[in-house]
Amino acid sequence: MKKKTKKKLIKKVKQHRRILTLAATLLLLCVVGLVYVLLNPNEETGTKRLVTFYDRGMKKVIVTRAGTVGDALNAAEITVDSHDIVEPSQGSKLIDTYTDVIIYRSRLVAVVDGGVRQTVLTVAQSPNAILKAAKLKSLGRKDKTTFRVGDTLADGVSVVLEVERVKLKPRRVAFTPRPDALTVSKGAQVFVDSAGVAHRETYYDLPMNIVIGTCGAGGAYKVRADGAKVDQSGYVLVAANLSSYPRCTIVETSLGPGKVYDTGGFALRHPYGFDLATDWTNYNGQ
Repeated sequence: MKKKTKKKLIKKVKQHRRILTLAATLLLLCVVGLVYVLLNPNEETGTKRLVTFYDRGMKKVIVTRAGTVGDALNAAEITVDSHDIVEPSQGSKLIDTYTDVIIYRSRLVAVVDGGVRQTVLTVAQSPNAILKAAKLKSLGRKDKTTFRVGDTLADGVSVVLEVERVKLKPRRVAFTPRPDALTVSKGAQVFVDSAGVAHRETYYDLPMNIVIGTCGAGGAYKVRADGAKVDQSGYVLVAANLSSYPRCTIVETSLGPGKVYDTGGFALRHPYGFDLATDWTNYNGQ
């Protein structure tokens, strides 16, 4: 072999070695990166999302790349324990650009029902759910409830639920438009009622002919000027989780006083959510 040819061959071998070394280095970096991601599943490597937390009347908004609700809680430095409920659940994946997360904290509630006073530690928010946790009789159609702040120093309770078992004659409820009311353009929102409980509100437009007779309202309903469907007493027709709000329960909504007539699949994911009956889709007055 000629000396010149031999030098060219040696040069090519060195070049190939450099290429192989570079390729091996890149492959190693890729493997290291993959292992790092697998060992750090909570690392914020995804799309930025806006997450709003509602916690005991407080609102906190963060921008995060977290992949799940649990990761977002960590990013927001919000701690929950096994007695609390997070909606959606901590394992739920963050898919939407904007996500509302509601935290229901367990608290010591005193229930005063006539001559009975029962204390219960519960995460329940609605009167009926609290009564169920306290193993007391659920509300009748005309019973009334009132929440008030408890005396944590005297008896350790943070909330007192007073139950008044009464029979009232049907009367028409008044409606006053409010600035935070649900609208077509909003589509969905979180409404915090006067007791500080957060409810996810949505709307739907279906005939209510079948369910309207449930609460003895005369089997008829009408569409209010703002498009809300109301019964003969003026209550907005509401769909809710029947375990939390049995049919005919009177509830507070952003569209005014409502009454539970219906339920739906959403109730499994949002146990304290309300789906409000409206004429905002069909616009047919039904």
